[in-house]
Amino acid sequence: MLINDIDSKLKESPVHEMTFRGRNYFLKRDDLINPFFNGNKARKFDYYLNSDLSSYKKIASYGGNQSNAMFSLSALAKIKNLQFDYYLKPLPLFLKRNPAGNFKYALELGMNYFELSNYEEFFQKMSSPEKKYKELGKETLLIRQGGAETEAEQGVKKMADEIKKWSVKKGIKELSIFIQSGTGTTALYLQKHLNFNVYTTPNIGNSEYLLKQFALLDDDSSNYPVILETERKYIFGKPYKEYYDIRKEISEENNIEFELLYDPKTLIALSEHNKKIKGDIMYIHSGGIVGNETMLSRYKYLGLI
Repeated sequence: MLINDIDSKLKESPVHEMTFRGRNYFLKRDDLINPFFNGNKARKFDYYLNSDLSSYKKIASYGGNQSNAMFSLSALAKIKNLQFDYYLKPLPLFLKRNPAGNFKYALELGMNYFELSNYEEFFQKMSSPEKKYKELGKETLLIRQGGAETEAEQGVKKMADEIKKWSVKKGIKELSIFIQSGTGTTALYLQKHLNFNVYTTPNIGNSEYLLKQFALLDDDSSNYPVILETERKYIFGKPYKEYYDIRKEISEENNIEFELLYDPKTLIALSEHNKKIKGDIMYIHSGGIVGNETMLSRYKYLGLI
């Protein structure tokens, strides 16, 4: 990846066809939008990329040490000539000494990081409906974990418009959208701007968590997508052999790389529920494959591959 060659242009993503466990699907290739802002991060940060941020001196955010948002925000800050501060839990010593994946690339883009022993307290404060700028200062643009902001609606609406235009061109009248969820921001705004049903699977928490995240952004429940859980409960971020296997299966069958953190659980949910969904199904490829580097290392270390 050419860190010094950042292009802020977001391309319209194509729609390809794919097969998965005997069924044909359409695949919205949001992973191809931009190497620094691909997938849902391209949609969520579209507003900021096209806005004047000169009234700020820095961007701040928080989350995991391999967050896709962390990487994209570090690129955004570099483009806008702003400082980027990132808050996270204390790092594993090995990662600190041997930066890899999204963490490595974010550092190369100039990210400053702050390890917090009281991270959960900080997280709750920053995730509240009203943003807390007291500690960060008014010249700091705070973007919540994963880009869970109302400003994300602008970019997600563009995706909805692309899907509508494509469906009209193809003459498709019955279409269901299947998308992964962390905070659920993309799924929420996609459903708001589409007449098609949007289905999503919670990865970070359960359905209750996802509904709370929806409510932070929109109190109109008619805009909420359909939440589909997997039969088995999974812990977010923990490697599972079936995660590796299903990701390998779909990647090899279609010669397209999928990621290892969000896609596996979403694909499991899709395989468990797809018979209940009528008509054509479009799966949204939400990018994030930069994180595969560290995830694959974890799988190898645990002897799962």
